[in-house]
Amino acid sequence: MEFVTLSKEEFREFSKNHPMANFMQTTELGDLKSNNGIKVDYVGVKENNNILMATLLEEEPSILGKKVFYAPRGFLVDYHDKKLLSFFVTNLKEFVKKRKGFKIIIDPNLVYQVRDADGSVIDEAKKDDESFKNLCDLGFEHFGFNLYLEARQVRFAYRMMLDAPYDIKKLEFSKSTRKNLESTYKNGLSVRKGGQEDLPIMEELFKDTATRKDFFYRKLDYYREMYKYMGELMTIYFAYLDPEKYLECAKENLKEEEKKNNEILSKMEKDMIGSKLKSQKESSDKRLIKLQNEVKEAENFKREYPNGKDIACLLSMWNGDEFLTLTSGSLEKYRKFTPKYAMYDAHIKDAYKRGYKACNFYGISGNFKKENNPLYGVYEFKRGFGGNVIEYIGEFTLPVTSFNKFYNFMRRIKRTIKRK
Repeated sequence: MEFVTLSKEEFREFSKNHPMANFMQTTELGDLKSNNGIKVDYVGVKENNNILMATLLEEEPSILGKKVFYAPRGFLVDYHDKKLLSFFVTNLKEFVKKRKGFKIIIDPNLVYQVRDADGSVIDEAKKDDESFKNLCDLGFEHFGFNLYLEARQVRFAYRMMLDAPYDIKKLEFSKSTRKNLESTYKNGLSVRKGGQEDLPIMEELFKDTATRKDFFYRKLDYYREMYKYMGELMTIYFAYLDPEKYLECAKENLKEEEKKNNEILSKMEKDMIGSKLKSQKESSDKRLIKLQNEVKEAENFKREYPNGKDIACLLSMWNGDEFLTLTSGSLEKYRKFTPKYAMYDAHIKDAYKRGYKACNFYGISGNFKKENNPLYGVYEFKRGFGGNVIEYIGEFTLPVTSFNKFYNFMRRIKRTIKRK
């Protein structure tokens, strides 16, 4: 075996077909990072001129001219192959030392264990303790089995396997999810795909949501750079409200309710008026008022936005054999249209068309209880599409030189000063 530096072309061909392939271990991401001033290396192991494993490494400047090396979503390797992993890590440490590196951070795209929709472990025996032990034996220090977003990458995600036709999988959606989907389409919302020219709209929608929820968000320049280098891996979905369609649907919904109301009234005239009929009439009357107001809102919308309006956006990414929902945003004013359901549905249908094995709805917390959990709503929404929870193995740090101890000591002092 031989530790080697790989060309971009070699890494590209190897990485896109690897079982652990993901968008963070691509030359596209490497080009994006390089353009932003981060040095990127491609290294691996060869035997008889065949690549056995590889990784993209980012060099991050630290204090006193030293560097931290980071492999986003870990190495592209079978973590159960301790012999190969050991050979690579031993040589990688020397590679890093020569470049003034003092530690290596990885957060493998490796599922530690699978949980059911409620967060309970499905099969304790299938927990990947072997990979965990192999990394620890090689000197890696585990960040911990964190529940929230404390590490660089998410540790819990929600995944829907595409192991049955869409119509069958849809039966596994929760009742409320199916109802919201039906309501979304019934109110005239449609989903379109965007391109480079739509990035300003995407940024505004993400900004609106992030500002409302006090989240961090990225500026337009970042998304332009991202699209420039990673556009082939990205799919942008917009929930689009068409004025003609919206008004037509609003009128049709009102017409249907008027018909129901008249039928109830006819029964009340012919039969004895019982509590059940009274209740039905009262509910129908309320819906009529609501739908009449909806028609007025649709007419106002048509006047204000004659060309329609994008009210929500979802950014999805290629992620090996998974189609991953990376981030989304929407306008609070149009919340009643539940646009996120329509975009996720479009994402799922595209995943089937493109032959993906799963839809990864990405980050959730590892706390599956509603009480005192600000992230519960994200989990609850994603759980509505069926599927289960996957728990990644987490973040590891490999100290390379003694400077790592000094670095950690200085960080503790800095945190202590801040607390004071």
